[in-house]
Amino acid sequence: MYGFGRHIRCLSRLNLVSGRYLKPKAYTSVSSAAAVDMHKTLKVGHQLHGYEVKVVDEVPELCLSAYLLDHLKTGAQHLHIQRDDNNNMFGVSLRTTPADSTGVAHILEHLSLCGSEKFPVRDPFFKMLNRSLTTFMNAFTTPDHTFYPFSTQNLKDYYNLMTVYLDAVFFPLLQPLDFNQEGWRLEHQDINDPQSDIIFKGVVFNEMKGVFSSPAAIYVRSLQNHLFPDTTYANESGGDPLVIPELKYEDLKEFHRKHYHPSNARFITYGNFPLESHLAFIDDYVLNRFNLNENFRNSTEARNQPKWSKPMRKEIQSQPDPLAPFPDKQTTVSISYMLEDKSNTHECFTLSIICSLLMDGPNSPLYQALIDSGLGSDYSPNSGFAGYTKQAFFSIGLQGIAKKDVNFVVKAIDTALKNASNDGFPEERIEAILHRLELSTKYQTNNYGLGLAMNLNSIWTHDCNPIVGLKVNDHVNRFRKELKQNPKLLEQKIKEYFISNTHRLVLEMNPSEDFEKNLREKEQNLLNEKLRKLSKEDLKDIYNKGIQLEKQQNDKQKVDILPTLVVKTDISRSFDATNVETTQISNTSVQWSAQPTNGITYFNAILKPNFSNFPQHLVPYLPLFNQVATKLGAGSLDRKQLDQEIQLLTGGLQMSVHVTDHPSQFDLFEKGLIISSHCLERNIDHMFRLLTNIFNSIRFDDDYDHLLQLIRISSAELAMSLPHYGQRYAMQRSAAALGGAFKFREQTSGLSSVDHFRSMASLESSEPVVEHLKSIADLLLNSDSMRCSINAEASTIRSSLQSVEKFINSLNKRTEPIGETQECGNNGDIPAIESMLNEHHVLPFANNYLGKSVYCTPFVHNDYAKLKIAANLVSAKYLLREVREKGGAYGGGAKFNLGGVYSYYSYRDPNVEQTIDAFNDSAQWLANQSNYSEQDIDEAKLSVFQEVDHPIMPSEQGLLLFVNGITDQMRHDYRMRLLDVTKADIEEVAKRYLVNEKLHSGVVLIGPRNDRTLSDPKWLIIEDKPNN
Repeated sequence: MYGFGRHIRCLSRLNLVSGRYLKPKAYTSVSSAAAVDMHKTLKVGHQLHGYEVKVVDEVPELCLSAYLLDHLKTGAQHLHIQRDDNNNMFGVSLRTTPADSTGVAHILEHLSLCGSEKFPVRDPFFKMLNRSLTTFMNAFTTPDHTFYPFSTQNLKDYYNLMTVYLDAVFFPLLQPLDFNQEGWRLEHQDINDPQSDIIFKGVVFNEMKGVFSSPAAIYVRSLQNHLFPDTTYANESGGDPLVIPELKYEDLKEFHRKHYHPSNARFITYGNFPLESHLAFIDDYVLNRFNLNENFRNSTEARNQPKWSKPMRKEIQSQPDPLAPFPDKQTTVSISYMLEDKSNTHECFTLSIICSLLMDGPNSPLYQALIDSGLGSDYSPNSGFAGYTKQAFFSIGLQGIAKKDVNFVVKAIDTALKNASNDGFPEERIEAILHRLELSTKYQTNNYGLGLAMNLNSIWTHDCNPIVGLKVNDHVNRFRKELKQNPKLLEQKIKEYFISNTHRLVLEMNPSEDFEKNLREKEQNLLNEKLRKLSKEDLKDIYNKGIQLEKQQNDKQKVDILPTLVVKTDISRSFDATNVETTQISNTSVQWSAQPTNGITYFNAILKPNFSNFPQHLVPYLPLFNQVATKLGAGSLDRKQLDQEIQLLTGGLQMSVHVTDHPSQFDLFEKGLIISSHCLERNIDHMFRLLTNIFNSIRFDDDYDHLLQLIRISSAELAMSLPHYGQRYAMQRSAAALGGAFKFREQTSGLSSVDHFRSMASLESSEPVVEHLKSIADLLLNSDSMRCSINAEASTIRSSLQSVEKFINSLNKRTEPIGETQECGNNGDIPAIESMLNEHHVLPFANNYLGKSVYCTPFVHNDYAKLKIAANLVSAKYLLREVREKGGAYGGGAKFNLGGVYSYYSYRDPNVEQTIDAFNDSAQWLANQSNYSEQDIDEAKLSVFQEVDHPIMPSEQGLLLFVNGITDQMRHDYRMRLLDVTKADIEEVAKRYLVNEKLHSGVVLIGPRNDRTLSDPKWLIIEDKPNN
């Protein structure tokens, strides 16, 4: 996976196997209790298993102990975070600083997972996804390091995965054919026809073409490249598709030799498994085979960018955005400032707070200067404090502006910064950000260790002490002290890092109608240049290698050499019951659960109106209502005051469209809105006071211009999501043909919604929209349509319920049903898709996203579990090979969702017909049980149970029942059915539902123009307006 960390706002960074493959069993014999006892005895200077303890530190605000160790023989570093968390994480990070844009680090990440010394099978990484109960498993290439993490709750699984990961990273096979498959190759379009055209192929090659299919991605890449032109960040670590074909196989092997050495490695372990076992295992399996190499460590260092003596200005181009509401307003401009080296962690902490004060929310000076101006649709891509490079930077600007307004935007930024350097910030805004930090230290996610590791890597990669990044309270206390001693501290920092900073880049991007044509011509010229140099022997070799690669892809692999869990012994037939109670408060159903929430109260409410009285034309306005309801002001608070109170007293107020399928009936579903928030225990009454104001009196008429700007921001965000989540949109659009909940989802979160937001964004005034929003509020925001859930500490659950009661009693009662109001723009009702009619939504992407849907059974049906196993089985054993390995797509497979819809998908796919054939053929493959073994079925079960038994946080306890209506009895029955699925069951349901499709959609394709679809009457071509 490419690009981890690129868009992370860095304020949060400082919150910041089967037994035969294990060495001696002693590695896994220490209990968690023993681990806790042992870690208390470790002191600085202690040596164990070849390591020396360098730092020991307690971080009480995060409920953890941290240990930093050095391996004496190799210099490898190891950070262990001991925490009472069953979801244990392992990761190894290598500093990978590319000297060009061939994507060598990214392709190596893919290639290292394609077979190793102990596990010489094709793609053991993907195969382990189905032999494990992992809660996370992936790899990331960033601009300066590559990270291989996984997490699991199972100790045996932990060492299985660690064995595979360590072998993959340090002892990979790096075979030439895998380089051709994953990186790039010249190959005949039809590999069996030596007379067919020779083209570029490769998974990473196609992936990166997809990455840069959006103007936003092009902008973010160019910003980094131009701001750090004399460093490794001037190169594209993921690979430039026009440069990737310059990478030679030998260069990749040399890159691995120099960068994937323990002297350049950082290991991290997290959770309640014992540290001593980890150290012994890593030392014995990997580190004792290496010696210290200072040159490898030093040569990978990311050099600092020398500071410019004067500001710079650059202009770049991108493709036009067909989803832009105003074709003449597609310019993006920003100012970026190089800030401080990440080694100065406290200074970066302070700068992250300043950057947040400058731009976050309607009370910030840059928001008022840029967003409130109405000149653009949203902040420019990558706006905010960025800490994923060695020297942090801050970027701010606008997208969706007219070219003539570029200088006005630049001047507005300069003026806002000067004013902030003179006026400073109100104390309550500073306190709101510090409150956000306090809340973040207590908030528990379901993969907490992974989040910590990914954030810490940004400083640890550059030889900083990672534990410093954990100590949030130390940074906060020092910040408060410095601010008290120098009340002008923040103003002085703004002058130093922004007003007087000569390392400043103004980057302007404009659309060009010729951009895509020029890009295609450059790729074709590159291809032609390579073809001209080919001899007859080279041509023969290309043909033969294509045949060899296909043969390798089709060869049956000896996967039994890979470690695995065993379904019968490693998956329990029992599960933990849902710990919830339900009560009635003033005719409102309230579900509550006493949980160890670390002093946070979590609240959810579902607003379920009588949709027989809910006008159809209001449905497409529901997602807009969610976006703006908490941003317009409410009660006595205007929009700025409301935002300030939300930031100061809660973890945010979120609304989203609620759609849940009935567990037992296809034609029944629940729809409405869901509202969520959380707060520190001391602020619960304040949280409900804010919710009461929003329920009873949103100030829709205060500022129509601001509402229109919020619409345009949402429209821009949706448009940018398309190239990243195209497969989701394709599946959702295809499922809409099935009607009911699936159609409702498409109207409120699919392509239809994207187009509806675009239509609203093009309005001259938001006033016509306001009446629709008021109608929704009248119908939904009342206690009569609501049910609630609350999770809190046992000691505060009673008082929390009392607060809920006061909240319910403070709400307005339902008004009389309203009549139809005048429609504004698209009524949102999508036409029914004929079952055999395909749709091609033409968008200027470099590759395709496909989806197709079949309705099968509801959740409680006996066949549901069989189809769930079937989807995972066919994804891993058939579609992965056909769509990704052979077809070159970044990914593809089948999913079976809670609503009973079986969907095929592919993403960043260079093919259309070949992929559709794979979708159709996969059903026939499933319908013949000789194609798969009992072990294959067990592996599919393991992959399903990763989802079934995923960690449930205290904040999430009971939500499956509350939101989806799935009871413990339903969960129990589902679990039993999953465990009992057989090969015969898979064959039976494949024939019944997938081969003989009864209720299904056509194929939905999102991607560039295609001669095949244009000339085929079975395809409906939709261009510019996705819901035509």
